[in-house]
Amino acid sequence: MPALEIATRFDWDTFVRRYWNQRPVLFKGTQASPFTVGDVFDASAGATQRYLSRSYAPTSRPDVTFTVDRLRKLRSREWLPRASDGSLDGYDARIASQLGERRYALIIATLHASGFRLWSRQRAFFSGLWQRVGMPVTGAITTLFHGTYEHSPVGVHLDRFTTFLFALRGRKRMRFWRKRPWREDVSTILDYQPYLASSFVAEVEPGDILYWPSTYYHVGESADSGVASSVNVGIPITEHRAIYSVDDLLRGMLDETSLADQEWKQTRLSRVSASPLARGALTKSGVLATELPRALTEAVRAFRDVSHPKEARRHIQATWLKRLTSGGFEPVPPPTRERPLRDSHHVRVDPSFPVLFERDGPTRWICSANGHALRGVGGGRAVEIFFRTLNSGADVSVEELLSPFRTQRTARNDSEIIAATHEGMRSLLKKLHAFHAITLST
Repeated sequence: MPALEIATRFDWDTFVRRYWNQRPVLFKGTQASPFTVGDVFDASAGATQRYLSRSYAPTSRPDVTFTVDRLRKLRSREWLPRASDGSLDGYDARIASQLGERRYALIIATLHASGFRLWSRQRAFFSGLWQRVGMPVTGAITTLFHGTYEHSPVGVHLDRFTTFLFALRGRKRMRFWRKRPWREDVSTILDYQPYLASSFVAEVEPGDILYWPSTYYHVGESADSGVASSVNVGIPITEHRAIYSVDDLLRGMLDETSLADQEWKQTRLSRVSASPLARGALTKSGVLATELPRALTEAVRAFRDVSHPKEARRHIQATWLKRLTSGGFEPVPPPTRERPLRDSHHVRVDPSFPVLFERDGPTRWICSANGHALRGVGGGRAVEIFFRTLNSGADVSVEELLSPFRTQRTARNDSEIIAATHEGMRSLLKKLHAFHAITLST
């Protein structure tokens, strides 16, 4: 039986050299975890709000699930954390009053998309790993596991992710197998008692960081009857398929940057209108019609439109810049509401996470921060100086930043493309502030 290695010091160089994609390790007492209980609760309440505002098809996988005694609640509104709970302790107290001794599991996927503080600290923490091993192209996942469940609802399984577990509250046990312990042709099992002898365990407590490679079969267990909370970060390692990246790029072709382009709005990709019903697809003799249904024909033409070299290059550029500034964790938290910006305000960018700027032709340009992107036009060298000054890390006044740009007296342009004018660049600063890319002071 393999033995679990325990370490008391955390640093990325040692981690990559000794453990990355090699074997599990438990870090204890290092104080290195980027997650706090308060941030996790805020993100959980935000995830509930996002989840309840969406409509999911019966076959789709929701971001939030709640199970009681291993049975998933299809209507989970009353069981989910909300801002009025005040904290995870408040949430636990409310659930305990409803369920008593019954065991439950709250699982929230893509947790980082619902809380900026959590996402920001997580991005900063893992940036050290990305510098050493590379950033995941399709993005890492962040999942909250919370509750009193006996073991992971899916049982023993193997992920395509190499995984970090950050323990927050209570005690939890992770059980591992170096190889698949059963012979049956199934991917998971719930009853794994016959295979305990070949497993080894890691007992985690608040503050611990547990890591295991994607090659280890595993299951999470409750170490006692109390509530336990942990955040798992999974980094895709195996079974990557090209279709993941194709889908990623196609979605990027109708994102916040592409929709800002008036020319792009006219492409067939945004105007496909044919009915998905294929009338007359079969003849009376049962032979397939010789022509494609109109919906498929329009789809082919739409794809041809967006795959033109010029347009494809432009949107691949935007997708990659957003990927870089998201730090490997997408989708990113949504922007906040824009607020007024006076000349006397001072702004500052964290130089560790600058606003990325690139040219997009002789007069066009694009910038990206915190997983969002904006397109602009004009400004010449003044635009480059603007971003260089902004990214210096110094406090700089709005007046100083905008002084090189001319005042535009014409009517306001409704296009979302930023014009490099006095008011256009002020609008850009307001958007960057809404992205949490700049801090504001008087």
